[in-house]
Amino acid sequence: MKHKKYTATRKAGGRKRRKMQAVAEKKPVIGKALQRELLQFAEYHPVNRISRNLRTMLIDFLMYDGAIETSYLQDLLYDLQGLFELFEAIQLDSEVEAYLKI
Repeated sequence: MKHKKYTATRKAGGRKRRKMQAVAEKKPVIGKALQRELLQFAEYHPVNRISRNLRTMLIDFLMYDGAIETSYLQDLLYDLQGLFELFEAIQLDSEVEAYLKI
């Protein structure tokens, strides 16, 4: 006959509760000064306009300056893509906040 050790079972949802508490205790990834600057930037510079103007400027640069041969073009496109993604995230966040205020 095998002897089974008594082990208390966990409450249902205990793991989920601990995980939610851990997430709630995490500090913001960026500092307060950077948060203020991002909010101020988004408030005074419409991200739709900046994104559109930068894309237009990039197309003009590529069309008229023959920049296809430049060595830094790949890095430039990669960096601008990241910037455009940031603009889209800012725009989405402001749309969500506006929707929640309604």
